[in-house]
Amino acid sequence: MLKLFSALLILFVLLTVRSQAQQPVYEVTTSKYLLGTKIDITAVHGDIDSMKKAMYYAFREIERIQGVMSVQIDTTEASRINQNAGIAPVKVSGELYAIISRAIDYSGKYDGIFDITIGPISELWGFSSDKKITEVPDSNIIRSLIDLVNYKLIVLNPGDSSVFLPEKGMRIDLGGIAKGYAVDRAVMIMRKYGLNNFFINAGGDIFVSGTKTEGQKWSIGIKDPRDQNKLIGEFKLSGLAVGTSGDYERFVIIDGKRYHHIFDVHTGYPVMISQSGTALANTTEEAVVLSKVVFITGAEEYLKTKNETGIEGVIVSEDGKIVYDERIVQMYDFKLIK
Repeated sequence: MLKLFSALLILFVLLTVRSQAQQPVYEVTTSKYLLGTKIDITAVHGDIDSMKKAMYYAFREIERIQGVMSVQIDTTEASRINQNAGIAPVKVSGELYAIISRAIDYSGKYDGIFDITIGPISELWGFSSDKKITEVPDSNIIRSLIDLVNYKLIVLNPGDSSVFLPEKGMRIDLGGIAKGYAVDRAVMIMRKYGLNNFFINAGGDIFVSGTKTEGQKWSIGIKDPRDQNKLIGEFKLSGLAVGTSGDYERFVIIDGKRYHHIFDVHTGYPVMISQSGTALANTTEEAVVLSKVVFITGAEEYLKTKNETGIEGVIVSEDGKIVYDERIVQMYDFKLIK
């Protein structure tokens, strides 16, 4: 098993970080490319073999979820739903049925800003496949596809756990929720195997558990959207998730203008009022969804509604201005990095 573990991992770093009663404690970092992004797991523990075992099974769990929910893989349950759009309902696992149901609930709660039926638009722009566009899609085609983007059209049948997209050409894209869910599942696996002090980072979507050293929370930074080697801010966290959505994750430059993968469901065009949006929540799944909500609503609307929604976030606006909820300064020792 450990040989297979070594073959799966891209990076392995080992550091002695502290000693308690003459017992060394180590920090181990492992990485793997899954769900379209680099996933890092960092843990602190006194037994390296225990860490390796926990990380191995955590990555196995993420791979399993990818094999159910990725729409970039033709044989997954999620892809079968898309393949049968306008044809027939597809019976799916309870797990996939539940995450689609929760996605619909998020859509309803946030006025459709988050919508997993964005698939036709995302595919047209080349962000749901290997296709790379070199020009902005035709506006008439975009308008024709917008009618297919409506989470309210999804038909769920709890009697047989089936999912039906009633219109031909409809497509779900679970990228905005499945990655967060996968991180949460990996957290459960880590804890199942006795690890409590760790964090998992899936391309900026992070869950933080326990502490880095005794009494010292983990420091989690927010990347500068225009310089990935720099940070704009930093939290001190434990037992919490952070989600970040940015226009720098998947994008193309056409005629000097940046077009990215986070869309306005009403227009079919990328949202241009934010560079990045970050949100905190108890689960990574929710944090990822909320990061898209604050990104799409933008800094001005976020400041107006943050008390009503309760979302704790940080937004970098289109012009680079950083806006954040003052509550996170006291609660999570948030600091801007100049």
